[in-house]
Amino acid sequence: MSTDRTASPVPQLSTDGAQTHATLSFDRTTIGMKLQHCDSAPDLPMLGTNNSERKKRKHDCADLSIPSDIAEMFASLTRQQDKIFQELKSTINNIKEQNDDLKKSVDTLSNKYDEFMSRMSTLESQRKQDRLTISKLEEKIENLERKTRATGLEIRNIPRSNGETKESLFNTLKDLGKIVRVDLCDGDIRDVYRINSKDGSNPIIAELSSVIVKEKIINKVKSFNKSKTTTEKLNTSYLNYLGPKKPIFISETLTQNTKKLFYLARNFQKNYNYAFCWTSRGIIYIRKNEKSPQIKITTEADLEKLRISA
Repeated sequence: MSTDRTASPVPQLSTDGAQTHATLSFDRTTIGMKLQHCDSAPDLPMLGTNNSERKKRKHDCADLSIPSDIAEMFASLTRQQDKIFQELKSTINNIKEQNDDLKKSVDTLSNKYDEFMSRMSTLESQRKQDRLTISKLEEKIENLERKTRATGLEIRNIPRSNGETKESLFNTLKDLGKIVRVDLCDGDIRDVYRINSKDGSNPIIAELSSVIVKEKIINKVKSFNKSKTTTEKLNTSYLNYLGPKKPIFISETLTQNTKKLFYLARNFQKNYNYAFCWTSRGIIYIRKNEKSPQIKITTEADLEKLRISA
């Protein structure tokens, strides 16, 4: 089948409308006749191929630019992620090193703490032992002082006279014995002197020859005062002292610790309505009433127990 194609003359356009119409009709007729005389269909696929190839080239240009931008974007993101990852890795390594150092420090502190607690436990045990030893030593010293004062008398509220001497104090003590009906000889009194005190009372201390003589005087003073009214109890008027009458108090001499405890015991007696509070041979006793038993007070803890039970 022949595929020769003869170019047809292109008709000239005229201003005449009829000729123009005739020319277009002729062209269509001529094209139709040529198409009918073709042994095969026109090379339409090739035309289509050319058209598609032209379109494909356009798409190829666009597709080449887009993947390039995306690749650059992914490359940039990858670089950023790598940088961040490296920074995180470095930070994690630093934290790990710090944790290792911290763990070592904690272990060191823990060991030192255990050692410290062990020493504290040892020192606490030693302190308790030392405190127990000190308490025992204080108790022994207190007993020794108590024994040295076992024969002593303390006489308060006797005014100091001008030119006072040991002899004058000796005579005053003998006069007191006569008032309460106790005859004192020279051998019954070993020493007598006055001491200074913070309250200005300046009591007289008499050291007697025996505990028996001391207790005898104290008991006689108690009996004397019981038989007298309040105004007639032992006072300075019996010794012919001028001025207002002052009550004279006679008691056994006490150690400093016992004096402090005796003061607390007397306050306890007043606050909790105990009838009696006294000392005997350096020991403090209190009693609720005449029918109740006497209670021995050796430490402040004994008074605290009574407060709790009251």
